[in-house]
Amino acid sequence: DKQGDISEDDTVRFKSYLMSLGIDDPVTRDAFRSDSEYYMGLAQQISDMMVGVLLV
Repeated sequence: DKQGDISEDDTVRFKSYLMSLGIDDPVTRDAFRSDSEYYMGLAQQISDMMVGVLLV
């Protein structure tokens, strides 16, 4: 195993963390045509997550 490799367990654990934050479909770069669109989508997802956390 090379240092820095991500195991399947690590991936499952990370996805579980995202789900616990209310992020079931994380924003990815390949879903957008430009960096600007990506960062706007990412900002929206973070904003939505924070509103959910703050309203609890």
